Amino acid sequence: MDQKLEEYGRGNTYPFHMPGHKRQPFSFPNPYTVDITEITGFDNLHHPTEDLADMERRWARLYNAKNAFFMVNGTTGGILTAVFSALKKGEELLLARNCHGSAYHGALLKDTKVHYIYPSFIQDASGVICGEISPKELERCLQKHPKIKAVLFTSPTYEGVISDIRTLADIAHSYGVKVIVDAAHGAHFGICNGTYENPVTQGADLVVVSLHKTLPSLTGTALLLTSKDCDIPEEEIRFYLDCFETSSPSYVLISSGMKCLRYLEEKGEEAFSNYKALLDSFYEETKSLAHIRLLKNTKETSMNKDFGKLVILGEGYISGTELFRRLRDEFDLELEMAATGYCIAMTSIMDTKEGLLRLKDALFFIDKDLKKQKKNKEDSNYPKTLQVMSMKDAVEGPKRRRPLEATKDCVSAGFVSFYPPGIPILAPGELITDEVIRSIKTGQRAGLNVIGITQEGILIVD
Repeated sequence: MDQKLEEYGRGNTYPFHMPGHKRQPFSFPNPYTVDITEITGFDNLHHPTEDLADMERRWARLYNAKNAFFMVNGTTGGILTAVFSALKKGEELLLARNCHGSAYHGALLKDTKVHYIYPSFIQDASGVICGEISPKELERCLQKHPKIKAVLFTSPTYEGVISDIRTLADIAHSYGVKVIVDAAHGAHFGICNGTYENPVTQGADLVVVSLHKTLPSLTGTALLLTSKDCDIPEEEIRFYLDCFETSSPSYVLISSGMKCLRYLEEKGEEAFSNYKALLDSFYEETKSLAHIRLLKNTKETSMNKDFGKLVILGEGYISGTELFRRLRDEFDLELEMAATGYCIAMTSIMDTKEGLLRLKDALFFIDKDLKKQKKNKEDSNYPKTLQVMSMKDAVEGPKRRRPLEATKDCVSAGFVSFYPPGIPILAPGELITDEVIRSIKTGQRAGLNVIGITQEGILIVD
């Protein structure tokens, strides 16, 4: 593994994937020379009083938040902390069905009763992409389930789709409901002019961002932000952070977070201005592609989308997995993920003009090859599911494995997901339908990485 990593780092492959530092080192020292523990003079992430406390205050100021809790175990730890801080045992949570697996894990561990809210869907020849959460649907769900105490949304999504958090938060708060937002892919939101507003200033009580996804920080660095109106006591949030955070936080990761913060404070405005101009040119120059399309904001879809997520649609002429493979194998461009009908190239302020030029040239080269291809409609990666049992009962009750083909009308006792992005296709307690089975098989045939299925099949309620 170590040799493969070194070879990849020395190679010519351009990284259109996280982390957002894009392998640019910021004059970072040899990690072995700065890998320490909580020794004298270096503060303690579990009880910050000096340098780390100052760093968290500066992050909070950058995002205009009340608090910013720095983490080294990614957004996962922040999501678990947010769920445990916002809810008491047995209380009810409204969970967007396109959330990351960690949100489901938090709900299970806290022993909450879960209701789902489904996003809208954007559908064309490239398949189905999860859209925004509808304010009208939120109001309907809160009226139907008046005991809900918190809601958890993802915005922006893996594809960069942004929900109207301000409106959603206003509705939720009018029902006395707390708002948690998984903004893992929106760490660059709200910190400089010209970027999208961060959910923490749009009314969300708790917001989690992954610094490493779209900013120049090492993998695993993240922040849990609280809004200035959040009434959850800081000591309660820190208690749960202590529960989910490693007791040996990496000072290598902490140092990278500090370097990222300093860079944004000193050069952020200029960096984001150049970044936006670079991407504006890329979108303009790729408009003439004939058989491949970049997903953009359109009046037809009324969609608000992060310009930094390059969602490349195969339009039925080429599958997302084949496009991903060709970009990697023929052009040394490693993208973030592939779905059946599209793939995603992640960008950040550290991307270069040369890197985007390579991607543009590669897309036009492939585009010419597709003239004689037959156009096909792709199946959905996100079939709509039906919850028939609570997650807790499905997980803790009797279960067994059965081959996928033989699970129609059974109830799932585990999670099945394509990874990335880690959104469950099936969650515990959901009915396994023909549509679900077809979607999983389509993903398997396309070569997607399917988590939750073994040679013996998938877990079902016995």
